[in-house]
Amino acid sequence: MTFLSRTYAGWLVLATAAASAGLTGCGNGSTGPSSETGSTDFISDNPRAGGGRDTAEDGGGVAAGTGGDGAPTAPPADGDAERAITEADIIQVKDGKLYALSQYSGLSIIDISRRDRLSLVGRYRASGIPFEMYLRDGVVYAMFSSWTQYIYDAATGSYSYEQSSHIEALDVSDPADIEQIGSFDLPGAISDSRIVGDVLYTVTFEDGGCWGCKQSRNTTVTSLAVGDPAHIAVVDQLSYDDDPNDYGWQRSVSVTQDRMYIAGIEWDGTDEGHSTIQVVDISDPGGALVEGASVEAVGQIQSRWQMDEHEGVLRVVSQPGIWRTNALPGVQTFTVASSQELTPLGFTELTLPKPETLRSVRFDGDRAYAITAEQTDPLFTIDLSDPEHPAQVGELEMPGWVYHMEPRGDRLLALGFDNAATDGSLHVSLFDVSDLAKPTMLKRVHFGGDWASFAEDQDRIHKAFTILDDLGTLLVPYSGWDVAEGKGCGSYKSGVQLIDFTADTLTKRGSAPARGQARRAFVHDTRLFAVSDQEVGTFNIDDRDAPVEAADLALATVVSNTVATGDLVVRMGADWWTQAAELDVVYAAEPGRAEPIGKLDLATLAAGSTDDCYGSGLSSAQLFAHGQYAYLLWPSYADSTKTSLAVIDLTNPEAPQIASQRDLPFNSNALYYYGYYGRIVSAGSAVVQAGSTLVLRNVQEEYYYYEDGSAQPQPRDPSLEIIDLSNPSSPTHRSLPLPDGGGYTGLQVDGTTVLTSHWVPLPNDPSRARFYLDRIDVADPSSPVVRTSVNVPGSLLAFDGALNRALTVDYEAVQIQVASYQECYRAFSYTAEFVPADQEHYDGPGVCRGTRHTLKLLDVGSASARLRDEHTLDDDARVDQVFVGDDRVFMYTSGYYGVGDVAGEGAYSSGILVASGLVEGSIDLAMQELSAPDAGWPRAVDGTRLLLAGYNPPALSVLDAADLDELTLETKGELSSYASQVTISGDNALCALWYHGLDVVDIGD
Repeated sequence: MTFLSRTYAGWLVLATAAASAGLTGCGNGSTGPSSETGSTDFISDNPRAGGGRDTAEDGGGVAAGTGGDGAPTAPPADGDAERAITEADIIQVKDGKLYALSQYSGLSIIDISRRDRLSLVGRYRASGIPFEMYLRDGVVYAMFSSWTQYIYDAATGSYSYEQSSHIEALDVSDPADIEQIGSFDLPGAISDSRIVGDVLYTVTFEDGGCWGCKQSRNTTVTSLAVGDPAHIAVVDQLSYDDDPNDYGWQRSVSVTQDRMYIAGIEWDGTDEGHSTIQVVDISDPGGALVEGASVEAVGQIQSRWQMDEHEGVLRVVSQPGIWRTNALPGVQTFTVASSQELTPLGFTELTLPKPETLRSVRFDGDRAYAITAEQTDPLFTIDLSDPEHPAQVGELEMPGWVYHMEPRGDRLLALGFDNAATDGSLHVSLFDVSDLAKPTMLKRVHFGGDWASFAEDQDRIHKAFTILDDLGTLLVPYSGWDVAEGKGCGSYKSGVQLIDFTADTLTKRGSAPARGQARRAFVHDTRLFAVSDQEVGTFNIDDRDAPVEAADLALATVVSNTVATGDLVVRMGADWWTQAAELDVVYAAEPGRAEPIGKLDLATLAAGSTDDCYGSGLSSAQLFAHGQYAYLLWPSYADSTKTSLAVIDLTNPEAPQIASQRDLPFNSNALYYYGYYGRIVSAGSAVVQAGSTLVLRNVQEEYYYYEDGSAQPQPRDPSLEIIDLSNPSSPTHRSLPLPDGGGYTGLQVDGTTVLTSHWVPLPNDPSRARFYLDRIDVADPSSPVVRTSVNVPGSLLAFDGALNRALTVDYEAVQIQVASYQECYRAFSYTAEFVPADQEHYDGPGVCRGTRHTLKLLDVGSASARLRDEHTLDDDARVDQVFVGDDRVFMYTSGYYGVGDVAGEGAYSSGILVASGLVEGSIDLAMQELSAPDAGWPRAVDGTRLLLAGYNPPALSVLDAADLDELTLETKGELSSYASQVTISGDNALCALWYHGLDVVDIGD
């Protein structure tokens, strides 16, 4: 069975192949001219038909707090043996500057010394996902996970794709000129880190499934000397392999000045399970690591708070099994004589009212608190004053469950979830634990919407839960979702919830909104700071019930699309999560500036809509511009039969406004052209622009399985949708039927002429087809001129209206006998279809069906075409993408070579095939192999140059094809992330990186 695209149509035929004096054609894959002198009659193999012709017939062949760690401590006054333990975070505040680590914009340094005047003074962007950072003596130690790169092996001449963690040591003494002074790769993903004294310790975990990782799961502890910023170096490293029969993932870490306790989930696939707590001695001030003892917890360790060392005793609370379990949680104590000597001391099982899962734990001196939950949430109190006999003392049942606890003497503050609550799915609770036998809940407040979450996992949530004792206020960053009644969608909310607290009660106050997921909050100079990955906002909280925004600074701007017009660049972004969409304007001389000169909230585009989920369609909007206007096209989710249009007036770039808005009467599938599954070479676009006119290809396709070409439904009512925007306040629309056909290629534009091509299966042999070139002049969009369709050999690749020349690609079905499926895929790569001789067994001989592609250069007349030149392409590579420049056609090719004996083996190869000939009148070809995997994918064309976006590391490269005898491929600049869209603006390439904003790369000579 072969999956191919099939379509229906029943349309007005606008034009058919007609006679024209003096023009004839013939070629490989097409039959020669008809007997009628001067007429065109090119017939190709139908690339969407099943099967193929046996080449033998034609004679052819193949071509802090307590618990977890001690609270961070300051060095003692006498500077003796005490070593301070410091935790990393995503923000640091020092000397009037905020250092913020964003997963989208990297490290930003913001001047916060002047109230309500935030100023970005420095930025450092790097690949990978930022984890946390330290700030010491003018050096930031920034840690990144998912640091991916290709490593070249000179001995084998091959690349390997590897994923690791990474530390960058950055000199930030001059924020305007941040300098990297050291970098270190770490295996796997970072679980946690601490600085103890002058040594930075990291714990990383390889799960056996990350790229380039060891095949076995293992944990690695690394120490780095950071006492002298000029001489940062790796001191020592220890690695521990997991049981190969267990499953496991990220580790949790508890640290004292002398040792680390490292443990994580170890699941054997059954309800039983436990965790091994590995002890590492870090008592050496120089950073030497000494392997310590290991002890077995009775159950799983899922957070740092389940382990705690206190006065020479290690205390552990865990529960056997994972997810749902009937096993009882256990409290264990161990005497700690040294890192190498831990002996069991005491044990007790917690008595549960019914089977429930351990959710959270917190130790506080000689006490412990444990939370289990199913739908209701018991709080258990545990007396550890006699560590040899830990005792369960009290129990309190309550709705929901608690995620994190912060002890405050005889009070306990807790964060949790309760999706059944009508006034918010998140909560903060205050407990009285003065009597361990009778814990009571004094107050609970709810917030966060119908569905919500906190900013961090359990190992790091304490860094986001800010307790301001001097103000008697709690700051809780959160993000949530309110579901709209009857609409199936809703609204995203993110911010910082303020809650006042005393020893006896909680009072819910206001919420300070944030753009993007709020992650941290603090108060500085009487202002509340709300920090997300996308912005820093400050709020006046004199009235805590109604925080008032005082200032904001963008850390990252969501940019999904850009367009240049005159001296302006328009940037558009829609946040899929928040449903927020915005268009902003910057000067072309500063396209990458974070703060625009003007912006427009596109929420108004949804005004009056009662059924649409605002923002959903805008996240995939297409952006165009002409003169002082920008045009937006996006799918309407309120009505699937409509496409939405908005015209934006840029006359005053400081205050862009909506000039008009309307729904267009056609399906939004017209916005997209993905090409055809299988053998058709995809060229052109779904939408093209000719001045103030937009033209869309409206072809409704059907996709399903079929085995042969005997029945080929045609597209339904194919048409061009022509939008006249010459009057921005009143756009008009006209639908123009396309000729009947079995399929249609993308649109191209030459001046005011829109071009496409279609094919018509032969009535008596649907495995063959005639292709036609279609030309429509939209100089007057109210009265488009349809020219006669011209029969050509194959589908359109490029056209030159001044010379009336076209380059097409023709199709020839080929069928050969092969000894194995590997031989078949070596012959025709992805486009191959292997049919085994024995239908019960895929191995062995069979028939291989493929498609041969031939480039054909044509002179095109008013009604016929004449073949000038042709060139057959290699069979073993597929043309995936086509970009057309100035007398240059760039074809991205890919294929599998050297298919192995095992299915899926083989070497992936890609390249750029460059064709010219429209000007000279004969085909000339050149090939640029993309041997380096980071060369990436084509994104835009600029004359005789092709721009490619790489992804590892993210970078923009330029293939210069001005001289086909000497192609050059040059990396022009690294990017912060993979570029999904690239726009040319003068000598700059504007690279839209979605949540990572916009990078500007100079592509000038």
